Amino acid sequence: MRSRYNARIMTQATTPHIQLTDSVAVLDGVGPAYVERLTNLNITTIHDLIYHFPRDYDDRSTIRSIATIEEGSSEKVTVSGEVTSSRMIRMRGRMNMALVEIQDDTGKIKANWFGRGFLANSFQVGKRVLLTGDVGAYKGLCLKNPEYEFLTGDADDQLNTGRIVPIYRLTDKISQRMLRKWIAAALEGIRETIEERLPEELLKHYKFPPTDTAIHQVHFPDFMDKAHTARERFVYEELFELQLRILKSRRDSVDKTKGLQHTVDGPHLGAFRDSIPFELTQGQLNAVDDLLSDMASARPMRRLIQGDVGCGKTLVACHAMAAAVDGGYQVACMVPTEVLAEQHYRTLSQYLKPLGINIGLLTGGSDDSKGVRKELAEGSMHVVVGTHALIQDSTSFEKLGLVIIDEQHRFGVEQRMTLFRKGEMPDVMQMTATPIPRTLAITVYGGLDLSLIDELPPGRQPIKTLYITPAKIPGMYDYLCKEAAKGYQAYIICPLVEESETRDVKNVTHHYEELAHGALGELSTELLHGRMKSEEKDVILRAFADGDIQVLFSTSVIEVGIDCPNATTMIIEDAGNFGLTQLHQLRGRVGRGEALSHCFLVGKPKTKEAKQRIEVLASTTDGFIIAEEDLKLRGPGEFYGVRQSGLSDLRIADLIRDVRLLEQARKDATEYLK
Repeated sequence: MRSRYNARIMTQATTPHIQLTDSVAVLDGVGPAYVERLTNLNITTIHDLIYHFPRDYDDRSTIRSIATIEEGSSEKVTVSGEVTSSRMIRMRGRMNMALVEIQDDTGKIKANWFGRGFLANSFQVGKRVLLTGDVGAYKGLCLKNPEYEFLTGDADDQLNTGRIVPIYRLTDKISQRMLRKWIAAALEGIRETIEERLPEELLKHYKFPPTDTAIHQVHFPDFMDKAHTARERFVYEELFELQLRILKSRRDSVDKTKGLQHTVDGPHLGAFRDSIPFELTQGQLNAVDDLLSDMASARPMRRLIQGDVGCGKTLVACHAMAAAVDGGYQVACMVPTEVLAEQHYRTLSQYLKPLGINIGLLTGGSDDSKGVRKELAEGSMHVVVGTHALIQDSTSFEKLGLVIIDEQHRFGVEQRMTLFRKGEMPDVMQMTATPIPRTLAITVYGGLDLSLIDELPPGRQPIKTLYITPAKIPGMYDYLCKEAAKGYQAYIICPLVEESETRDVKNVTHHYEELAHGALGELSTELLHGRMKSEEKDVILRAFADGDIQVLFSTSVIEVGIDCPNATTMIIEDAGNFGLTQLHQLRGRVGRGEALSHCFLVGKPKTKEAKQRIEVLASTTDGFIIAEEDLKLRGPGEFYGVRQSGLSDLRIADLIRDVRLLEQARKDATEYLK
């Protein structure tokens, strides 16, 4: 093959026999300084080096003669020639550019690099150079910001010209030319067979090349299609191994364990279903079917219900609660805040108490915590809603059979396990309204069965989201006052608690003082932020939920954990300073009733990414679309749970580009484990 032949031409005289576990220092030219710099790319061994895959390729297999190139054609070309002139040109302001001219036997062509005038010093007259870039025009034929390689006339040129050339991620003082040389030397020097990690049946099924062939083709391909096939093979391998680890861990910890088998056609569940005065959405019905199927099985239930704010997850959970009570079991529902616990308690009481189900509330501020704990220990209380108080040593259950955790990512693994251990292998249902992209959910929640509720109940109106320019701010406050006159409430959110010397954004303390004595002076207002004591925050949130406060000024502390159907207006100051998913969560605090709600995004975004976040939020209310867009903007490492899942350690796969392979790897890993 051409690529391997070229590598051997360069390395046959110098490359010793090396092992995959050897340090990169065994390669000729890789001294201590380069060894240290390579660690910035997570490269320390030969194995790391050859698995540092190209981020892109340049097809330099055809070198064009300059005379054949047409000015302004916009095609991408590769030319080779000798530098005839080079200079830095200063432009308006602080801008500059490097302008270089080269010639071959047929003509001359310029190349320019905007904003990189310093490059002019590198292009000395007489040097031979290879340029690859898009054809444009600058006082004649010109290549715009081309890739460049200086030609030395030695064997190294064979890796950098006249072929499909790999383009790698780099670090300080390490060039493409260096990496190509070292990787080619490593591939030539390996005298052991690289372990084949994919099962033979999968290799045959997908017609993937074996590892030894693929590793050469991914770096120095004969043709572009071979490079793509080789990369796909390694992406699939990485994702397949990751899914195997997750599924095997689940199998060993859950699937091999005998759990509870609940009654799923008992009187409480039947009565509850008959009492619902409206039809469930299809998403809710599917989630209920999933839950009841799990509970009827002897395998312990470990299911996550993921649904956007207001999609009806609590109503779905009531089905599981009623089924557990039918079998004589108790239910514990743990939530992150006292206010949310009280809201859940009121909602569940409305649904379950008429059925004869005894339900209690247990938080740090509960009036009758001793009485609730006594009833739980005796078994006379069927369902309890609470905060961290549920996992205290003083809380015990007579027969805990179902654990429900809301906003599960707000609790640590050990906190969740402490609650699980208060029963004998209880079924576990976790819920989250925080949208996470499907590509991540497959893996971050890989140890859980996943049910998605992706539609809102009938009667809910989509929240209207608008970007507010400075000229429209007075009108926005007029609208808020009119809504307050109708009996509705509002939130005003700021990024900071107090003024900052380093960040020029709204702080909630000053903004509250300004508006409470100004445009909103006729309304009842209150201030809330994360520096307050828990008891103080709970009093304010309770007053807002009861309708005693018309406008609540806050930071993102209210992102989750408050449900006020009467709130119809959300104003987010300096909205570009919040993350996309966070903006969506904040918006979700309104639109929880039947009245039309608005979310106003205020403040000019200071970066391109901030502008994109605002545009996405204004264009859709679908949390899953928003989560996918957030993934594109931020990358997977910023999402909670990603590091624990192993996704942040992926070296080859791209979760946006490779979602098809991720889903296929998940299916294949499931079948393979069987």
